[in-house]
Amino acid sequence: MSAQQSIPWEQQALHIAIDTLQEALSGKPKEQQEALHMSLMTLRGFLAAQNSVDEEFPVAPIQTSSAIDASRSNKFKQLLYERRTMAGLSQARLAELAGLAESAIANIESGRALPTQLALLHLLSVPELKLEVSDLPWEVAESDPNFALNCWLAPGFDPVKMIKELSMQVNSFGGHIEQGFLYMDPMSAADWCAIADLKDYDEMQASMQLDRAASVILEQCGKMGLDVVALGPGSARNEVRLVEQILAQGGHGDVRLYLLDISQPLLSVAYRHAAETLADRGGVVFAIQGNFHHLPRYGQLLYSPQRAHRRRLVTMLGHTFSNLENELRFVRNSLVGFGAGDLLLLDIRLAYASTDRPADEIIEKDPGLLKARGRGVSSALRQRWDEFLTGPIRRYAHVQTEIDMLRVLDLSCPIPGSYAVDARARVRLPSGEEREFSVYYSRRYDSTKLQAALSREGWETVANWAYGGEVNPCMLFLLRKSGPALRLVE
Repeated sequence: MSAQQSIPWEQQALHIAIDTLQEALSGKPKEQQEALHMSLMTLRGFLAAQNSVDEEFPVAPIQTSSAIDASRSNKFKQLLYERRTMAGLSQARLAELAGLAESAIANIESGRALPTQLALLHLLSVPELKLEVSDLPWEVAESDPNFALNCWLAPGFDPVKMIKELSMQVNSFGGHIEQGFLYMDPMSAADWCAIADLKDYDEMQASMQLDRAASVILEQCGKMGLDVVALGPGSARNEVRLVEQILAQGGHGDVRLYLLDISQPLLSVAYRHAAETLADRGGVVFAIQGNFHHLPRYGQLLYSPQRAHRRRLVTMLGHTFSNLENELRFVRNSLVGFGAGDLLLLDIRLAYASTDRPADEIIEKDPGLLKARGRGVSSALRQRWDEFLTGPIRRYAHVQTEIDMLRVLDLSCPIPGSYAVDARARVRLPSGEEREFSVYYSRRYDSTKLQAALSREGWETVANWAYGGEVNPCMLFLLRKSGPALRLVE
């Protein structure tokens, strides 16, 4: 039986689809090629995922088409052997560390088969090998380096299961709808993009002082390369603005932008925008579909900065940090894989009143709460937000519902001095029964107390910048993971 015949029919179908799309690319204009490239990356991700669960086929046969460069693969097999032996690892031990079958390592080193994309990413995550992305035998696109392999599905990520869980929650007796569900389906992504396109929202985001942040980031990095890990970037406008500033001010292109998002539709929008904007500036863009709460599982992002001579910058822009269920627990558990000298850039809303003041005073001053309706939030923006927040309930409820949005003050927050605006959907069923869901949670902070809380978690403030004015007071923070300073080895 030939190698091609022994491949399961699911993998054969994926190979045929990939080959067909690859052949169609050459005759298409550039604007159509972008959509086909995104489809190719998705199919290759599914193929890699299929290979990873079947130990009989841990690597792709040489006869099949893939994003692996066969000529570069010959050099890589030798590099892998050298790095493995220098690290004192047997093939069995390396397979254990990488989460691969031992036969996969043997096949790659012997040249009997080309590695799959997922196998390469797993090898990249083994620190003892000291591999860089540039070491891997990706097939390089002639027209645009950003169209080389640059998208993967994170380990264990299952969007179909998440949609089922969303449907179950929407049709329950109420409670909390986890915020990640708001971005899952294409309609939710479209609603979010409609908000980002509104003048009020875009102007506030554009006022963020990313140029000043870029200058300080470059001071912190020195001559090191920089990996920007963008968590929940949405349409990635802020993240791309930041990278543009870093590239312009730094005078070099050693910047890699990783876009990590739970939403495949938003990730496609973000990747396309980032790739088009940064293509001529030297930045390289990668897209990862995954859940940033599971960051410790994504070993390809968690190399040792000291050994790789690179810095990592984690970004949580667009008030992503403020929407977390428990910010301190996230910093403590989900950012555990980042090392001394790594940076964190986040933006937050500032409190309109001290939490020591009566609740009525906070409600009266904060435009996000109902008593302050009309102050600071335009009716168009409020309407778009309500459509976005109630969208999953309207689409996944088994019966037709009527929904009212209300916003309530919550003073029970983990970080001292902070309070939250809890957006709640009150749902009326045809029977007259009412159910209530918390659909969005946005905190406001006392900046001094926030910095103290993050310092206790090992993240020291490097600099901060106010923006947004009196109506929407916000602050951008740059923090550094504490520990011994990194030293660049010449």
